[in-house]
Amino acid sequence: MQKTHIFITGANGFVGRHLLRMLIARKIRVSIAVRSGPEQNLPFLESYKVDLTDKIKVFDLINFLKPDYVIHLAAKKNRNNNLESFGNDYNANFLMALNLINACRNLLNLKRFVFLGSCDEYGFGPRPYSEGQNEFPSNAYGLSKLSISKLLLSLYHTDLFPSIVLRASIIYGPEQNDEMFLPSLIHSLLSDKDFQMTLGEQFRDFVYINDVINAIIKVLSADERVNGKIINIGFGVSHKINHIAEMTANLIAPTALRRLKFGEVEYRPNEIMDYSLKISLASDLLGWNPKVNIEEGIRKTVNHLKKSNE
Repeated sequence: MQKTHIFITGANGFVGRHLLRMLIARKIRVSIAVRSGPEQNLPFLESYKVDLTDKIKVFDLINFLKPDYVIHLAAKKNRNNNLESFGNDYNANFLMALNLINACRNLLNLKRFVFLGSCDEYGFGPRPYSEGQNEFPSNAYGLSKLSISKLLLSLYHTDLFPSIVLRASIIYGPEQNDEMFLPSLIHSLLSDKDFQMTLGEQFRDFVYINDVINAIIKVLSADERVNGKIINIGFGVSHKINHIAEMTANLIAPTALRRLKFGEVEYRPNEIMDYSLKISLASDLLGWNPKVNIEEGIRKTVNHLKKSNE
């Protein structure tokens, strides 16, 4: 893999930062696309400013770099389901992916196009989610991810475009921003502040960031059987949100339990109450299984944030 060239979008995001460090540590040449900020020039890393919604600039960059692998992580993550969100977020996410895919279709050396999907694509579908079922997304984020997934699968079947979709459950771990439930919860409790939340009766499958990165790495070296496939990436076990909150509070300090304010936040309209998914295909095709259980993962995340605050 050391002679491989990988292009990553969304490298400044939560998953992207962790993936970038892993690849650079392995001395793999990596190019990234950023919308703003200084271009980085570190060993094995090339950074380019480009707006992925600009078709011509994306085409020119990809054909200049000619990467062997493309990992598309960039996305707007608004999970609202109002019509404005459906329009704006769907259009932005689909256009970014479409421009990138079109540019990559001309690459004769392209070995694989890896797309990070989401269990939001399944939405109201039957649980546990499996790769072969019909999807019924409940928000713009899930709908845009599903449209991209379907496009990639169609291109594989018509043109043998070497794509794979990793459909991830809820990813968590160190360095995640406070927009997500777990880091927001941990930050509040470490600051000895009240944390307002729903009753927490939703079931969610949480997968630790290192496990997700390992799945992506395995995809890069997997054989051609994975092309044209959707593969679920999760822990395979769901937990009630209120149990997760109580576990987190106990790991921080027994007194933190009093800061949990259940029922002070309404459930989102059309809230999916159960995210559970099957992960056997990842084991069969990638030889991948998650290693970090929820308690260990939360402990690692809490300890990282404690050290960051020292």
